[in-house]
Amino acid sequence: MPDTPPRLDDVGRALSRLALAAVFVSGGRHVWQHPDGPAQGAETFLKRCRRSVPLLDRFTDRQLVRVNAAVHVTAGAGLAVGLAPAACATALAGSLVPTTLAAFPFWTQPDGPQRVRQQGDFLKNLALAGGLLAVIVNDGRRTGRTSR
Repeated sequence: MPDTPPRLDDVGRALSRLALAAVFVSGGRHVWQHPDGPAQGAETFLKRCRRSVPLLDRFTDRQLVRVNAAVHVTAGAGLAVGLAPAACATALAGSLVPTTLAAFPFWTQPDGPQRVRQQGDFLKNLALAGGLLAVIVNDGRRTGRTSR
């Protein structure tokens, strides 16, 4: 199969980055404006994190949730415009881990609709992480930073 023409490749990359970025910018903006619900949902997760990382004791749950939202908005916007896409995707992937573990701990839920919903959301975030990984790998290939 012949390679895709470079311009079509560039358009495809830009559209995929925009699609990924939209999720983070939109979600991050919402959490920034309304941090109390997510902070309450992250409370148990953040208590466990504080046992391992005492530095987190300096910040409220609300502040930590807002910092994560700021990463989503900032790195999402950078990804959308193609500004250091690998770096932005790496930041988003890193911030997606605590977000997902805090918001969708389906393994703690009894069988039922809540567990199914959380498992589905967990898997959606896993798919987002896969898309971000593709951006990281693809950007590395374009700039010649990966070894073969």
